[in-house]
Amino acid sequence: MARNSLVMNKAEQQKRIKKIMLYATNEAVKTGVIPLMFKYLKMTSEGYAQITVCDKPTIINWVYNGHNEFRVSVWWDYHPEYIPKLIKGRPENLKLLLPDVDRTRFRFIVGACVSFYFDYLHKGILSDKGKEFFAIYVRESSVSYIDELEDVKPFGYSVSELLRPLYRMKVSATQNSKRN
Repeated sequence: MARNSLVMNKAEQQKRIKKIMLYATNEAVKTGVIPLMFKYLKMTSEGYAQITVCDKPTIINWVYNGHNEFRVSVWWDYHPEYIPKLIKGRPENLKLLLPDVDRTRFRFIVGACVSFYFDYLHKGILSDKGKEFFAIYVRESSVSYIDELEDVKPFGYSVSELLRPLYRMKVSATQNSKRN
């Protein structure tokens, strides 16, 4: 195979990341990690959970950013047993954007990573039209597995289709603070 056929273009990578993100968020909602379906349960300000997504071990972690917004990170097909012995003595930090290993070791430890902002009050993933994800990674050997997964719709939440809602929120917050 030619090298070019192995390299993912940005649109393909975004599609795969979105698919994993939807599967992981759906599972987190169904299991109560993101308690959208429970009237009296609220998300803690930060935390993490180990769940199974598409038959793969997954870490989902979150931290409250203010204004009902959480930063959520997903580490799909996560295998900490392959973390090199050099850093085994350190406690594992499951609250980071990405696993705490050298990027060259990712292919041994994680199949895909994605972070995004989740508006808990409005039950939706905030997006900036094509920039809804950050801290992303997809292992090349995971591509065919992800591609074979059926497309899935959000369960109990939505993905914003608004043009640049994050920018609008910043602008309106700035305007409101200037008025006061």
